[in-house]
Amino acid sequence: MTRLAVTLIALLGTAAPLAAGDLIYRPVNPAFGGPANNFDYLVGTAQIQNQHRPEQSSGGGGGGVPNISFPDISIDLGGALGSATPPTTTPATSSGSGS
Repeated sequence: MTRLAVTLIALLGTAAPLAAGDLIYRPVNPAFGGPANNFDYLVGTAQIQNQHRPEQSSGGGGGGVPNISFPDISIDLGGALGSATPPTTTPATSSGSGS
């Protein structure tokens, strides 16, 4: 029991000095307020990445506008567009309207 108490006190005593510091955001990109010395490094990294583009025939996209042809669409509305007058309807009779 005393061994457990000593271990517990030792753990609690060492945990007290440990505390997290403040998180500070520092931008890397000079365009967003970062150090101006990073500009050459970032441009060089981007140029190296651009040298490793995939082949155009590998299906990686970026091949321009695709040529897609769709068939003509015809919708039969049952002659509704050929008639200039609206169809006549009979009014529905209501039964038990509570008169």
